[in-house]
Amino acid sequence: MSERTKLFKKAVLAGVGATSNVERVKSALSEAMEDLVKVGQELLDELEDKGKGKTENFQHFLRNLQDEAGKRTQDAEKKVSLKVHGSTKKAAKELGIATQEDVAEILERLHALEEAVHGPSEDDGSDGTEAGKKRGRSKKASS
Repeated sequence: MSERTKLFKKAVLAGVGATSNVERVKSALSEAMEDLVKVGQELLDELEDKGKGKTENFQHFLRNLQDEAGKRTQDAEKKVSLKVHGSTKKAAKELGIATQEDVAEILERLHALEEAVHGPSEDDGSDGTEAGKKRGRSKKASS
């Protein structure tokens, strides 16, 4: 197995591992939030059983706690996703694999070079139709 193949295999496995880690983190955060809500609900039930009159305040507190837990879960998910995306992008760069951004940049530069060499044309094939694409290719092929 060549060195490049080994590196590619490691990158794929790292990506799969990172994805499963993201899912585990999301799952753990979700479970923790559910547990927190359950404990809060149990406390609320206890207060109601003892006849405490402050259940409305506690319900408000519980809703705020749940909202805050949800926000923090979303923030954590975003941070994990950004780290995974960055790691994957870094691995692709180390392996010499072009990203979508790289390909888009190359296509833009190629289009600019074609215009510089051939000049702007009346029908540059950028209308998105198949005929326009064929005309654009045949023009390039005949040059």
